[in-house]
Parts: sequence; structure tokens; C-alpha cells
Amino acid sequence: MAKRIAILIFDAFSLVEVSSVAEVFRLADEIELEHETALKESDAPMATAHSSPPEPPPLPESPEHFESTEPHEPYELIVVSDAGGSVASSGAMRVWSERLETYASGGFDVLFIAGGPGAARAKEDESFMHHLREALQHTRVVKPIGEGFGILAAANATQGTEAGAQPNVPIALGVAARTAPLVEQAVALDDPLGPIAAALSIVKRDRGANAAREISERSMPGAWRRLGAVLGELDEGGAREKINAAARWMRENYGRPISVAKAAQVAAMSERSFLRRFKSQMGLTPSEYLLRARLDASCLLLVATDLPVDKIARRCGVSSGDGLAKIFRKRLSISPTEYRIAERRRANQR
Repeated sequence: MAKRIAILIFDAFSLVEVSSVAEVFRLADEIELEHETALKESDAPMATAHSSPPEPPPLPESPEHFESTEPHEPYELIVVSDAGGSVASSGAMRVWSERLETYASGGFDVLFIAGGPGAARAKEDESFMHHLREALQHTRVVKPIGEGFGILAAANATQGTEAGAQPNVPIALGVAARTAPLVEQAVALDDPLGPIAAALSIVKRDRGANAAREISERSMPGAWRRLGAVLGELDEGGAREKINAAARWMRENYGRPISVAKAAQVAAMSERSFLRRFKSQMGLTPSEYLLRARLDASCLLLVATDLPVDKIARRCGVSSGDGLAKIFRKRLSISPTEYRIAERRRANQR
């Protein structure tokens, strides 16, 4: 059975980003097929004594592309949009897409949410947001790209956990998201290799680091040194795991006063190195990461409890209810009380 990989696009999306993601999965299946063919040829019966021995079949340059000799599930790539049909990219080239609604009830193994000017407008379309929320509840992994993170936050998807996964970027919680997807690190707007790294992280998890390296060298020769570092394959001195540990500590202690100095101490780094490495690895500054963790917890408590806003604020590391209200208005364009009412009403309508 194929793994369903979807890319959600909007008007004026980046064709380069979307095609880069698609090319990674195309190459993954191409290399997998080459690998299977080489194995079959190597297992072919030897020639009889009356015939000349055949030349040995050529093997791939790196026979250990994949850590396992078992065949992997192929990838099924789907481009989806709100209305389906032809969608114009930022360069005016058009791409055919399927309606998101068609797949909402079944979801995806992985959903990439592309950015672009159309993403901001889509947040105001309640019908689209409803279908997206439904799809997210049936999707295993979500990878936002650029402005796609704003779409995800507006949909109130929740972070998840998965064994062996990198720390998730927290986003606002929705009470109805009981089977929430794993929301992985957002791809920064200013990172040209970000979409490729995001796609390679999926291939690495499914088929191993050697497969990811081969795809990198075929698609962008010489880029593996940087991409490998992003994927944790060239981690010098365990810096990546130190950042992961600091991120976990921040999520576990969001209700306490936390300073950059203390977080850097947990990571056993200088403040300067910690700030630089954290932003590079997580796509967010430590302060922004902590703020989103507190916003997550506040959203959950608002919906799941009847605690006053002021008490929720203090439990989540915010000084007062007024302070929490300012965060909500800035990030979600709604007050904490309005959020509580809206989310409970939405849950009751399901």
C-alpha cells in the first residue's frame, strides 16, 4: 500500500518549493526501484555449462542506499487545494490539484502546507478551515512551509508525540483534535533548502539516512553537508541533541520563569551559541518557542477546564490574565474567553 504524501497549495504558491518536495519523493521511489532491480539480478540463476557466463550486472554506486533489503511502500504524491483544479503559482505557471474536501475524511500519511499570499486569505474561509481541521485529525505528520505555519495555527491543530521524532514546534491546541498529527519543525521563509530538508526527513525516517543522502546528491550535488547537518547526520559534539534536550525542558517547565541563560545552561552551551543553534535547528528563537508552548497549554486549559483566565495565565507562566489576553489577540486575533466559547461550540457541533 502506498504512503499518501499531500502538498496543500494556495494561490501564488512557490513552484520551486513545491516541485522540490515532489522531486524528493520521486527520486526516493526511483532509487528504491533501482535497488530492487539490482537485488533481483544478483539472485538470477547462473548460466549453464554450454553457454558463456554473462557479465555480472552493474550494482548501484552505493549498494547500501537503504538500511533494509525489504521493499518499502511507494509514495503516492497528491497536490490538493481548497477548490481543486488549476492553481496559479507565483511565477504564473499553473498546477492541477485535487479538492482537499475529497481527502479530508481519510487524511494523509504526511501533509505539507505550502505558503504564499493565498495562504493568508484562506485563513478567513471557514469552509476551507473546516475541511483542513478534519484532514488534520486523520493525518500522521504535518510539515508547514513558510506561511503554511500560520494556516496550521489558525486551524488549531495540536502537537503530537512520536517515538524518535525531533521536538515538535508547539501550536495552538484545539479541543476536538483527539487524534492530532505530529507537527514537525516549520520550514523558515528564508531557507532555500528548507523544503528539501523537510521532505528528506520523511525519507530518512522511512528508508534510512543513506537513501536521504543519495537523493540529496542526485537532486543537489554538494548540498549534503548542510542538509545532513539539518537532518542530524553531521552533528558535531552532540549539539543537536543538546538543543533537543533544552526544547524538551522548556516544554516541560513552561509554567515556571525561564530565561535564555537557564535554557542555555540546560543545553550546556554559551548563550550566544545556544541562541544561534536553537534558531537554526528549531526555526524559532527560544523565546518564541516558549511563548508558543505557553499558548498551547493555555488553549487546552481554556477548553478543558472552567478555571478563570487569570489562574490559567499564571499556571502557564504568564504574569496575568491581561497579559494572556494580549498574547491571544496578537497571535489568534481573539480573546481567551472568546476562544473558550468558540472551541466549545465547535466541539458540540461535531
